[in-house]
Amino acid sequence: MTLYRWIALLLCLIGLAACGTAAPAPLIPTPALVPATETLASPPSSTPARTATPTPLPLNLHPQVIVLAGNLPEPDDLLLTPDGSILVSDVTDGTLKQLARDGQLRLVLSGLSSPEGMVLLPDGSLVIAEQGRNRLVRYDFNSQTLTPFLNLENHTGNLGVDGLAWNGSAIIVPDSPNGRVLAVSPDGATVRTIASGLTRPTGAWPEAGGNLLLADENGDAVFRLGTDGSLEKIASFSIPDDVIEDAEGNIFVVTLGDDAIHLIPAGTNQDVILVSGLNNPQGLIFDSDGSLVVTDSGAHRLIKVVVR
Repeated sequence: MTLYRWIALLLCLIGLAACGTAAPAPLIPTPALVPATETLASPPSSTPARTATPTPLPLNLHPQVIVLAGNLPEPDDLLLTPDGSILVSDVTDGTLKQLARDGQLRLVLSGLSSPEGMVLLPDGSLVIAEQGRNRLVRYDFNSQTLTPFLNLENHTGNLGVDGLAWNGSAIIVPDSPNGRVLAVSPDGATVRTIASGLTRPTGAWPEAGGNLLLADENGDAVFRLGTDGSLEKIASFSIPDDVIEDAEGNIFVVTLGDDAIHLIPAGTNQDVILVSGLNNPQGLIFDSDGSLVVTDSGAHRLIKVVVR
């Protein structure tokens, strides 16, 4: 072996000894992948973050029905109060009851003459339609006093006033026996006729743009009353008693002719039956979670219809 080959072999042995004693090189972790749907945190900012408007849930066309209260003589109209409780008028025993959020039912007023619709005024007092006397009365919760508010005319022999609504500045009174719709100032001093030519209007619902939806019970239809006084027929129903509309423009109607709750989906003229087999359904409102609450009057009960 030549000298050069001995030197090369010696250098190789030295290198192998060094490789055997050296610490292994540390592993370099692979960076974790961030899913495309995840948003990385942004630096703190003095400007508060904007909260996105939630997308409305789709309507459930096969809703759940829950009984909220039973053994009521003849529940009729409903009103959701700011604390989330529900006021229920009963035309048979002449009472006004309150269904609290915990499910407890308590008496608020008695001695009324077939009470129907109700509205809360800006001062916190309550106006109630007495169908039996065809008038409006006012109840003050603080003093617990009931006083006359407005007497209405009825020379027809038909049943008196039915539902009421509040449009933000006036009490909307479907003048049921006279086929008109009235706008009444909060003090009851000013009464204007804003629509006529209906058969028996019983329910009203203010829309966001200032129009009104009207249930014309004996006219078998729901109309839209424009701010210009025009009447547009929305759909035909069998004895519609009440009508309401959600923020997305879905319209709900209770009907006495077929004992059902109907839906007109927003932007359509379709008629979808949500619930059938009821018994003389009357009042119709949204509760605090957006479900429907209905007086199933002939069944002497109050029901909740979960539509979302």
